[in-house]
Amino acid sequence: MANPSAPNPAGTTSGATSSGGSTPAAGTSPSPGTSPSPGTSPSAGTAPAAGIPAPALPIALRVSFTLNTPDGLRQISFGLEKDTDGTKVNWTITFTLFERTDTSRSFGDPIVSLNVFVASTLHANAETAAHNGLTPSQTAHATGPAANAAKAAHEGTMPLPVANRMIQGSLN
Repeated sequence: MANPSAPNPAGTTSGATSSGGSTPAAGTSPSPGTSPSPGTSPSAGTAPAAGIPAPALPIALRVSFTLNTPDGLRQISFGLEKDTDGTKVNWTITFTLFERTDTSRSFGDPIVSLNVFVASTLHANAETAAHNGLTPSQTAHATGPAANAAKAAHEGTMPLPVANRMIQGSLN
């Protein structure tokens, strides 16, 4: 992975943090980690049945990548968390979108923050991204279509399950 403070081919920068005995991916620098807010449960197209919280599993790995668009007006915190009890594995994406209209100002509060369960068919991709970082195409998807979908879901112009699938698409 390239120097995390230098733009990669997608024009973004990234950093990673991890927990659970793992170290950041080679060539990355730590950035503030993200985690689900207390008392909230992840949302996704395949969420647990209403009123039944998903069983909590021990956290095995947690990384977070800070992604910036080339124009400097959008920033995404893209977190991956792997929870496992030794046999069952769950992956969750924590997707937080920040926007600003002027690059001379700091990013304020997030526009939207979503916790998305990762489909089991994407678990291998989540594992690879957690250890090696996001590829330029994954980064481009996260900062473009996935961020647009998260914002649309927040504004009520896109159903949440559709936005969650778009966010998961960042792992393809």
